[in-house]
Amino acid sequence: MTYNELIDRMSEELGLSKAETRRLMKDVVGEFTDQLGEGTGFSIPDLGTFKTRIKEVQKIYNPHHKKYMMVPPKQIVEYSPAKNMKEKLKYIATGDE
Repeated sequence: MTYNELIDRMSEELGLSKAETRRLMKDVVGEFTDQLGEGTGFSIPDLGTFKTRIKEVQKIYNPHHKKYMMVPPKQIVEYSPAKNMKEKLKYIATGDE
């Protein structure tokens, strides 16, 4: 599904115009980004939990330059799906129901 398809579907479901739905999505994503940027995790029922952690300095080999390089630490987002989502996707993927 593309972003535009998501906006179309949500617009129909919520009874909002596409412009209003785009603003709503922008606000929601902005709030998620702000929360994660502050290091605050959050959960969305039936979807999962989002949190951040610091990935430490890494020593990697660059084959192009044929030498080791240090990658600086960075903050990354981790996602853990909700239990019922895991179960639903497991059955869809295997076809067992």
